Amino acid sequence: MNTTPLEKDPKFLTRTISCLTDQIDLFETFQDLSLKIISKFDLEAILTTFCDIVQEVMNYKMASIYLYNDTNDRFYLAYPKKEPTSQKLEDYDEKGNLPEDKIVNWVMKQGRWTVITEFDETQTNSIISLLPIRSPKKHIGFMVIETQGKWVQYNEKVGSILNFLASQTAIAIENQQLYTKVNHSNAYMSDMIESISNGIMAVDTKGQVTLVNKNATAILGIKKKKLTGVHYDGFLDGNVKREIDHLLTLVMKKGYALESMVNHSPYKEVNIRIGITATLLTDKYRETIGAIFIFRDMTASKEIERLTRLDEMKSEFVSNVSHELRTPLSIIKSYSEALLTQVKPDDFQTREKFLTVIDNETDRLSTIVTNLLDLSKIEAGKFHLNYSKFSIEEVIHSIITAFKPKTQKMSVLTEFDSALPLLNADEDKIREVLLNLVANSIKFSPEGGIINISVEQNEDVITCSVSDTGIGMHNDKLKHIFKKFYRVDNSDTYEIEGTGLGLSIVKHIIESHKGKISVESIFGKGSVFTFSLPLLER
Repeated sequence: MNTTPLEKDPKFLTRTISCLTDQIDLFETFQDLSLKIISKFDLEAILTTFCDIVQEVMNYKMASIYLYNDTNDRFYLAYPKKEPTSQKLEDYDEKGNLPEDKIVNWVMKQGRWTVITEFDETQTNSIISLLPIRSPKKHIGFMVIETQGKWVQYNEKVGSILNFLASQTAIAIENQQLYTKVNHSNAYMSDMIESISNGIMAVDTKGQVTLVNKNATAILGIKKKKLTGVHYDGFLDGNVKREIDHLLTLVMKKGYALESMVNHSPYKEVNIRIGITATLLTDKYRETIGAIFIFRDMTASKEIERLTRLDEMKSEFVSNVSHELRTPLSIIKSYSEALLTQVKPDDFQTREKFLTVIDNETDRLSTIVTNLLDLSKIEAGKFHLNYSKFSIEEVIHSIITAFKPKTQKMSVLTEFDSALPLLNADEDKIREVLLNLVANSIKFSPEGGIINISVEQNEDVITCSVSDTGIGMHNDKLKHIFKKFYRVDNSDTYEIEGTGLGLSIVKHIIESHKGKISVESIFGKGSVFTFSLPLLER
């Protein structure tokens, strides 16, 4: 067989160089398009940019984007904000102007840009196609595109560009959802900090302020507005500064919570006595990252009376709050930074793993914040009940359904008296009670354990019991179980997460309804929590 050296075949070399040049141009195009889409963190901006780029590629007549809604398991129109008016979309149904389910499902399964106009319809010069927007394991949505053109315009290069754009848009939308969730968590956290009646100030190891609430500025008489990033000696002086210097040095050295009292004059001719609690802040690696200070105005008689009752738990409160809030926030921040700066866009397995961790920690953070807000309302005397009639049986069934993913390796049984009357109480608060009790039973029960929920009527009282075959408790622990921040301390519960607030809040809710709650437990065999509520007409 005769062969021709490359240097003597200029046409082959020209074709090869031209092909390589086209490939390089295509890669550069992909990179530019990816940056345009992924750099956005606003959903509308992402969709607008996506549509603008597709317009450049396709010169479409009309385009609509539908995104998947996890809540109702349907697609909804996300862009534009009004229903499309094209008369050519003949396959759209009456409810949501969507293509038939079988068409959408087939295209989403194929995972690539697909023309759905039949071949014999091309004479109309109007072609409809679907572009799936999906991640490797999750449907994000799809784009409906109507163009005027001929079949010859629909080539492999156009398909590659459109499929790449859709994959980058899916990444951007998932990042935006994560970004929004983290922002909501931060805003929720900020609201919680501001709702606490005491002053709170956190500093780093150098004494620069990382967090301060309005109550702290009011108690200390601070007029400066921007305090974050400023060293505390820039706005504090006198006795307060000297005491904080002393407490910060000691707490950094000893590592446990400290308390002190100091006289302070926040405003002219105003003298008050301030209680200061300082505790260490550490990260998930137990490295010291700063300290947090709690300020209390000790001059008000009501505050003194309240603090007398709560004095034994103040240092524990600060320690629990700082620890429980720090852990999920540190994990969310670490994984978010890694996701944004270290994980490659096409590393879907690592990205899904990171997003799962962030989602779990956000749920944990939400639970902690909800408990803290409930506690804050209780302590501030702002805890109110909204009475209504509802079926406790239906509430229990909905809770069992909600916990189904966590009870697949357990047995959940129910026992109800026949013809139970409607309960007249605050439905949301009773739901919170049952959620807490059932969650504890699941948390402290092994695989194969049995959880039993029973409800019975005894004359004018409804009695509900939640029992489990979990690790149980010793008798000497039972008298403390409903105290704030109390957690059973033994080797079996060491790795089980919790703030020790849930049962305290549960007890307050039941007693606010004029009811009673009790617990029986045998260590190694399980526990039974029982509460009763009166059948009252209100």
